[in-house]
Amino acid sequence: MVSFFLPIFAILAVLSLILHTFYVYSRFGVKDVPNERSLHDVVTKKSGGMFFIPIFLLSVIGFLFFPNGDNFLPLPEGSSVRTDLYLLLAGVLLFCILGFVDDLYHLSPKLRLFLELTLVAVFLVFVDPEVQWIFGITFVKPLEILLLTIFIVFAVNLVNFMDGMDWYLVTTLFLSYFSLSLVSPHFYAMDHLGYRLYLILFVSMFGFVFYNFPRAKLFMGDSGSLALGFLVMVLPLFVGKWEKPNSEVWDITSFFYLFPYFWLDGIFILIKRFFQKKHLFSAHREHLYQRITETKLGKIGSLGIFSILNLAIVCIHFQLKTNGISNLRTFVILFLFSIISYGVLWSLIPRKNLA
Repeated sequence: MVSFFLPIFAILAVLSLILHTFYVYSRFGVKDVPNERSLHDVVTKKSGGMFFIPIFLLSVIGFLFFPNGDNFLPLPEGSSVRTDLYLLLAGVLLFCILGFVDDLYHLSPKLRLFLELTLVAVFLVFVDPEVQWIFGITFVKPLEILLLTIFIVFAVNLVNFMDGMDWYLVTTLFLSYFSLSLVSPHFYAMDHLGYRLYLILFVSMFGFVFYNFPRAKLFMGDSGSLALGFLVMVLPLFVGKWEKPNSEVWDITSFFYLFPYFWLDGIFILIKRFFQKKHLFSAHREHLYQRITETKLGKIGSLGIFSILNLAIVCIHFQLKTNGISNLRTFVILFLFSIISYGVLWSLIPRKNLA
């Protein structure tokens, strides 16, 4: 990294802290009033995403137009690359705005789903991503766009559903990033574009992370979780487009490494509620991290458990990669490890509140 950018990042982190501090202690803002399904018991500010997402977007644009910005954001050659990046930033902004409106007015699930599907579909049509489907299956482009649209929107909402505990989403994305650098080192490893974008993101979130530490004074709200879900889900789609010299194409199974226990817990609870004929979009406290939080372990214990599990996946992934295990076998091993560890936790954690 160019040393010149270190003071810029320090300034960016301080700016993030100042803006989030102003929001937390100001009289205005969106407030989250606790109810019987909440893990917090006091009125807390939310929609922190309306601060760190604009900071991230403006920082990326600033580096793009800064005279020495190319030293920090090494874009591959080609006129379409900048266009793709602008589309990515526009999508993050639109999802942030959509989430903020939802925070304010609680949009109906059907309307929000329609808007999300439309945004993602239009984005994919313009970007025309390249992905490798499992077992080398190929689809005609319209069908591929349709499948990716449904998959990405599902994942974005999964992130939103799972974002219910202090620091949970932040630590998950931070730890899971290291698996991404193993999956696609020419895009996510240090000094490459994916690494730089994640770095800008986490520095922009410094103020939010400071106030989201348990016991949180600020939640990111839908404005943050929807935008983050969109960003982390669509960024890998550029691996095949922006890294042509390295012959890399993003494998669809690699999406698992973005948030392993989000996938397992979110999908399992959806299936469970479906067979129990419960409303799939209503708030509840059935996720495993919520069950753990209800015990004597509390939020810190739940956060620690899932952080250790995510870190274990990264370490096992590194070991398998070092030993030259194929991508498919690595995925199967880590997937089985995740299912077994999740199942053991589920069986050990009682439903009764022991606090």
